[in-house]
Amino acid sequence: MNLILSTCGTSILTNKADDVLRPLFIKYANVKSADDISLSKERNCICAHINERKKEFAGYSHEEAKKNSAEINGILSFYGEQPTKENRRDIHYLLATDTWLGEETANIVKSWLETNGFTNICIYRHQDLQTNEWQCFRNSLAELVKWCAETIKPQMEHYRVVFNLSGGFKSETGFLQMLGMFYAHETVYIFERSNELMRIPHLPIKMDDEESILKDLRDFRRAALKLGILSKKSGIYWFEIDGTYSLTEWGEFVFLQHKDEIYRKKIYPSPSEKIIFAPKFLNSCEKETPLHKQEINEKIDLLAQFLEGAKEQSLRSLRYHQVTHPRNSEVTCEVYAWSDGGAKRIYCKNLDNNRIELLFLGEHL
Repeated sequence: MNLILSTCGTSILTNKADDVLRPLFIKYANVKSADDISLSKERNCICAHINERKKEFAGYSHEEAKKNSAEINGILSFYGEQPTKENRRDIHYLLATDTWLGEETANIVKSWLETNGFTNICIYRHQDLQTNEWQCFRNSLAELVKWCAETIKPQMEHYRVVFNLSGGFKSETGFLQMLGMFYAHETVYIFERSNELMRIPHLPIKMDDEESILKDLRDFRRAALKLGILSKKSGIYWFEIDGTYSLTEWGEFVFLQHKDEIYRKKIYPSPSEKIIFAPKFLNSCEKETPLHKQEINEKIDLLAQFLEGAKEQSLRSLRYHQVTHPRNSEVTCEVYAWSDGGAKRIYCKNLDNNRIELLFLGEHL
């Protein structure tokens, strides 16, 4: 089976816009919802056009849909003459911009695919994916890298992942072409205005910048966790807003490419000053497998988030709670290290000023 990620633009709506509608689509290209358009006359005009296009698409044949939608053209051309019953069970992600018009376009594509027998369609409206503000767009691309790493990459073992970049806008598809080298088995485009499909296979490319990450690992970890970095940064991996530094889309991408491998080597110093290692903590982790060392590093990251503000999000993953240890009176709380075979816990001691000391890794009580 295939998993196909298709970028969605707004050409379904704009290609048949008249002289009245065209300037309205430009004016309101980045609004989040119809309610953001205060002038009811302009809002109603756009809504009427959207509804008209929905009705038109509902009756389109395969050939008509391909002519009117770059997204559908790419999907159907990937399947050849006619999608089979098996093809129609493929998983489809429609990547919509974080705009009203972008989501409406994706809805039209989704509706047509479902009407024509495709059963697994999901619209993913990615936050801040728009062309109005450059910094928001960069943040969105960085989060898109994370989404691909967490959602798409794990599925490469079970599905043939295809990035269909026939639709969408250039800044988005250009970036996803690069991501496709790492998170897809194949990237496809419609060649110009034809029905011919340009296919770019997965290439054996590896990012080779682990040394740069290791030199600055604490700040990479903090930035990936959305924790504040005030020390001055430079280079393609960092950008600054109001004195705080964050990872660029490239920084996020490179860090995620190397993170698992780095985290499996050893237990690294905490990314937060609120986490203190007791003298015996590192010794208690020394004989663990590389995978378990990775899990310990990741739990330390979550604990840093928990202590520095993102409490609800991190608390669920940590399963942090108060506990009394029968053989160690210093222990006041524990964190789940892992719960599979040979489950272990990180036993901790609460300190003042919202700090925690990690005492030792031990068996589940």
